[in-house]
Amino acid sequence: MPENETYKAKIIQFSDDQKTLPDGSKVIYAENDVKIVVYHKIPFEKGTSYAYDRKTGKIIVNGKEGNNDDKRKMLTLGSYFLDNTDEDDLVTIAVQSKES
Repeated sequence: MPENETYKAKIIQFSDDQKTLPDGSKVIYAENDVKIVVYHKIPFEKGTSYAYDRKTGKIIVNGKEGNNDDKRKMLTLGSYFLDNTDEDDLVTIAVQSKES
């Protein structure tokens, strides 16, 4: 990705839809200037979405206000994702902002 372009959001996930983490789960990471979002899906269970607001420091989990334990879970998931993936296994989708 060219460094001089402005992006509305970046989404990072496995490039192969069949690929999973060692525990069988999947994680999708997304960020923009306002929020960081981590989506975690364990097989046969409902997915969990964590949305962290960079400005306020608040976290929303599945649409409800979360707490510091939820922030720690989100960080743990992010670390687990990074520790168990190779860059070659991932794809980054960069959503560009519209130019006026």
